[in-house]
Parts: sequence; C-alpha cells; structure tokens
Amino acid sequence: MAGCCQLVGDLYVGDYIISVQVKSNTEMGRSGSAIILGPTLGNVAISAYATKTIHTGCPGRAGVSLNWLKKYDCDRDELHFIFLGSGKSSISGDVEGLASVQNGIINYPILNASAASGPTGFYEHTTQTDGFGMAYRGKPYAFNTGNKGEVRIPLSGIGSGSGYLQSFSLQCVPGQVPIVNYNIVFTMNE
Repeated sequence: MAGCCQLVGDLYVGDYIISVQVKSNTEMGRSGSAIILGPTLGNVAISAYATKTIHTGCPGRAGVSLNWLKKYDCDRDELHFIFLGSGKSSISGDVEGLASVQNGIINYPILNASAASGPTGFYEHTTQTDGFGMAYRGKPYAFNTGNKGEVRIPLSGIGSGSGYLQSFSLQCVPGQVPIVNYNIVFTMNE
C-alpha cells in the first residue's frame, strides 16, 4: 500500500481529466456457516474537460443513462454485462455540437435560474429534448450509445482493460470550459 502523503500532481490518469474516484465492492452472502463470494465490481467516476476551449455560447447540458443486465457465472467466476439498449438521454441549450440525442421523442421548455452568485449570473430558458441514445464527440472519451462496442470506456491510467458506461453528463457554462462526468462500472475478473 502506498504512503498517505502523495501529491496529486504526481498522478497521471490522462489528458483532460480533472478528478477520478475508483471504488470496488465484492458481492457476498451467507448460507448457514458458509460464506459465498460473488464478483467484485468496480466503479469509476471521472470528471474531465470536454474541450480546452472556453464556452462562449448560451448555457447547455446533455446526459444519458445506460442499463446493463449483469449475469454471474459462478462456475467460471465471470460476470457478463449484457447491453440493454442505447439508454434514456436528454439535451438542452448550447452544447457546442459536442453531443446529440439520436432518437428525440419529446421537447418541452425548461428554466434553470439562480441568483445565488448575484444578479449578473446566467440563467437557462430553453427547450429540452428527451429521447434515446446519445453520440458524444468531445474529450476524453467519445462514444455512441447506438453502437454497443462504443460504450466500453478504456481505463488506461486508472486501471486495466475497459469498463461499461453507466451514465454521462455534459455541462456547458458561458465563460468556463465545458465539463463532462462519466460513471463507469467494471469487473475485477476481466
């Protein structure tokens, strides 16, 4: 185990990445006095810059949530992830063309306003589109949820192999660099 005083500046996990958090948990239970162990799942939360350019447009956001069916093969000690489709997605405002909903179903008006930082703060009054599927073209990990092969995210610098995208969000705020958040699940036995 590494020492407790490590400088984050010495940790390289990839370009564009702001923060990363890796957690894991082993499924286990009891049957009488026997302890039954299942798979160990890891979860990676990544925040990163979508570009290195300051957003000059209106506020915008996009997001998608994917579901995976997990099946455990206890004879082989393998956990299989089965893709259940392109996921529920939404987009609103100006996202600089970084993301798009693939199958828009419904549009409706939204309002997002706060005077917490004073009267000169920005507010968003636009239309949101909800639907299924998302294509993301920015950094650090572009993907297309309509293609199940593109929802595996490489974990280089963080772990080994790749993980399964569970959720993603993009936030574009005027005067700031756009930020993305990924939530990725992986199994330790890959």
